[in-house]
Amino acid sequence: MNKQQVTFTKKDIQNRFNISLATVNNWIKTGVIPSPKDGYYTNEIYSELISTIETDTEKLQSRANRSYRTSSDVIFLGIKDKNRKELLIKLIEKFEDSNLSMMEATVCLGKQILINNNLYNENSEIYVKLNTIYSDTNIFQNFYIENKNDDILGAFYQSIQSIANKSKEGMFYTPCELLSNINIPINTKVLDPCCGSGSILINTLSTEHNPDNIFAFDIDEIALLICHINLILFFNKDSISPHIEKRNLIFPEHADLFSLEDEKYDFIITNPPWGSKLTKNQKDFLLHHYAFLDTTEVFSIALYNSLNKLSNNGTLYFFLPESILNVSTHKSIRNFLLNTHRNIEIFPLGNAFKGVQSECILLKLSEVTKEENRIIVEKDKRYTLNIKNISPPHYLISYTVCEIDDIILNKIYSAKSIKLPENTKFALGIVTGNNKKYIHEERGENEEPIFRGKDILPYRLKQPQTFIKFTPEIFQQVAPVLLYRTQKIVYKFISDKIVCALDDGSLVLNSANIIISKDYPMEILVCLYNSPIYTFIYQKKFKSKKVLKQHFQDFPLPVLNSTLIRDFKEIYAGIMIHDKTQKDADKVICDYFSISESEYNYLKEYINGNT
Repeated sequence: MNKQQVTFTKKDIQNRFNISLATVNNWIKTGVIPSPKDGYYTNEIYSELISTIETDTEKLQSRANRSYRTSSDVIFLGIKDKNRKELLIKLIEKFEDSNLSMMEATVCLGKQILINNNLYNENSEIYVKLNTIYSDTNIFQNFYIENKNDDILGAFYQSIQSIANKSKEGMFYTPCELLSNINIPINTKVLDPCCGSGSILINTLSTEHNPDNIFAFDIDEIALLICHINLILFFNKDSISPHIEKRNLIFPEHADLFSLEDEKYDFIITNPPWGSKLTKNQKDFLLHHYAFLDTTEVFSIALYNSLNKLSNNGTLYFFLPESILNVSTHKSIRNFLLNTHRNIEIFPLGNAFKGVQSECILLKLSEVTKEENRIIVEKDKRYTLNIKNISPPHYLISYTVCEIDDIILNKIYSAKSIKLPENTKFALGIVTGNNKKYIHEERGENEEPIFRGKDILPYRLKQPQTFIKFTPEIFQQVAPVLLYRTQKIVYKFISDKIVCALDDGSLVLNSANIIISKDYPMEILVCLYNSPIYTFIYQKKFKSKKVLKQHFQDFPLPVLNSTLIRDFKEIYAGIMIHDKTQKDADKVICDYFSISESEYNYLKEYINGNT
């Protein structure tokens, strides 16, 4: 048999994945694939390495295979000019055809940008630094890269990293349009403690600022190098000496940020990591070292450490997920913020970060005040929150509550009411571990209906559309069986409205959860929870997409008497036979909480426009 028919070369790998020979050599160099013996791979080894490469999507997306990489992998940051985008793509392709590491390529590109803009002086600190790291041939020497202060170097670095790595480290670019209204005063000592490539600084500083008063910290050495280059480009001087240092904002090391007790800053601005993946040891350390915060969430710890470095007259800006305001696990950092004696401003930004599903906010804290601190929200309009409504144990900051909302909520919460009895039971729907295997659209032998969240309507369940053979011992998670088999309230778990129905004995999947109340009539709870009044409370106070046990436990319930019990039960029965509607229940609720007709119409309009 001909040797060419049973063996393969590096060229075959190159053709198979439409990549450069340099990339194949780099994969061999870094151990991704083995080196060919005498220039050839056997059929068995070739098949194995092809399978390895095809299943390693990170390698295919982060390296040279243009046919595998989607356009979303190129991070343009604030670059909008078509020619500039094309230049960035060419720079990335040049890197992909090389054998350079990310650091080496970043050094080469940084050098070229400085050379092109006459900022590469042999006597400068940056010249020495770059040549110490890498001094061989510059792969970008034939490119001309004009300085447009658009962080093209940062865009290059982010683009050549894998998406998985950015997610792991919680690294996401801050769009420059989010910075347009932030101006750093000229005579201030400025810190970005999670500076990345420095894009926040170059979009908020003035060229009149003294570079000696600029401090930029990060744990990513490549990002710090880019930040230094970007600041040189911004000030158009290669002789500047901003304080750019590798420091860890979260985990203490020698001379790290929070260990320098006397170090204070007039202006702190950053976008800290969100959702960084931590090891168990790291989590254990944070829970021990920051026991008073009771969290392993990096952004909360970053905020705490940064606030301790802010001068009394200073200003702090932090980009944060909205959850810091309304999720109970962040109650300790909220309590800390409320006790800083600084005014708080909240700027809702929605889904402003590409690749991040969470809505976000810009949080501003200003100088220490001797008066009672205020919380101000600014979006379409500017309004002040009633700080008295922020109370233990969760210290929820309901930032969507404007003046009229506050009036309505105060009426509801100040009326005579009770909470759900302590013996109320809550349960999760069934987690099968493999819905494709266990859930069927056609009813099989020994199978019964099982209802999902989307099968729940106000007061009713849809006709069954899915079926299951109930074998709880093989499922991943099942509540005590009796909780499914008794009368109960079932409600949608993922929802921007409260939607529930009374049920007898049906099974539910984990997109639907359960409430069982013995001491407060469940028919009345269903009338209350399906009301737009309770959805209004849910949306305004918690602003959540997940209906949680803590929400139901917070809701104020009317103190029942014989008249209310009779009225609600008659309404419930009437709704079930289509003789009455939710509006009949709403009238009783409004009368109890003294909600006027205009207030009721307002909240209904809000709910209808928000769902």
